[in-house]
Amino acid sequence: MLKRKEFITAFKESVDKDNFVRLTLSRNVDKTSSLRKAIIKIVVIKKKLHFCIVHRHATNDITKNFGITDGFNIIDDLMENTFLNAALFNTEKDLFYELNNRKERLYENKATFTEIPPRTHDKQKPKLIVNTSYLVQLGILDDKGRVQKDKGAKYKQIKKFVEVIESLLKKNPSLGKDQTINIFDMGSGKGYLTFALYDYLTNNAQIDVKMCGVEARPELVQFCNEVAKKDNFKNLSFQEGFISNFTLPNIDMLIALHACDTATDDAIYKGIEAGAQLIICAPCCHKQIRKQLNATAPLDSITNFGILKERQAEMVTDTIRALLLEANGYKASVFEFISTEHTGKNVMIVGQKSPVSSAEKNDYLVRIKALKISFGIKTHYLETLLK
Repeated sequence: MLKRKEFITAFKESVDKDNFVRLTLSRNVDKTSSLRKAIIKIVVIKKKLHFCIVHRHATNDITKNFGITDGFNIIDDLMENTFLNAALFNTEKDLFYELNNRKERLYENKATFTEIPPRTHDKQKPKLIVNTSYLVQLGILDDKGRVQKDKGAKYKQIKKFVEVIESLLKKNPSLGKDQTINIFDMGSGKGYLTFALYDYLTNNAQIDVKMCGVEARPELVQFCNEVAKKDNFKNLSFQEGFISNFTLPNIDMLIALHACDTATDDAIYKGIEAGAQLIICAPCCHKQIRKQLNATAPLDSITNFGILKERQAEMVTDTIRALLLEANGYKASVFEFISTEHTGKNVMIVGQKSPVSSAEKNDYLVRIKALKISFGIKTHYLETLLK
């Protein structure tokens, strides 16, 4: 079988040249066998090349990985004893081998592929952040696009935030469909997450968006507007102002990440008042409730210890915030935004607008009252804003 040997030699040379794309074996000698094909590609596992061989049966696929030497032996055996046809794809040409009635045929076509595929073993996630120029200006990346040594945690936080937004938009498909999304980021700071969200929505999700960051420090407002201008982010702007007294128009999404203490409550209230479809908050510090905590037995044992009292204050504060969102027509969820390895302020509260009946609202308010009694709380700041 000279032509088969020639085909196998071409296959091995393709692997050596690193222009190999895929090898497909078909037409099983045993017509009663459930094995229909074998599909071979190269992957990198623990920094070493392996053959990934998919055995395609009639009802399922079986995938196994082999070192290059063992893989060559297995593929030789499959071609000699199992399959009659073979198709080799590399960046130079497509090469085909067929065996019919003991007659061999070997022929080639123009290359289907011009580039080798990624050798990574796991399926690559599509990039959510397309434009990186602003990340360089913000000091997250260096001028070669590499993450700065002390900015790894911040970069992971940015990517995770965009993933959260992507997930929320999938749950709210009407948001952004044939309309412009109006977004306000309250307490936007240096704008890391503001820029990333605008980039994702406009350059990746292809959604029309008008976005504004609100920040009390004028130097940061000026800096962020300059970065937006340099990146030609035409519908992104920053305004000076405090969350508590900033007047919002009707909006679709409100964001407030790491607004300190009751500033988070101000932001939630502003979002509800402005009729936002989505309210997204990551609270920072919970002093207002911590000062009031005076739990009744047996809960008082928790608050006898400083660190536990602080954590209890966080949980009670954010639980009441979530219940108040529910009472005011929002489906609330509370989850870990990102691992505490990257930031200690890792809880995110999301409110998605949803109808609430009078009976349901009353039930939420009763539960809030019971919580306040249990922990000796007189007032929750957000509650006073919503009255």
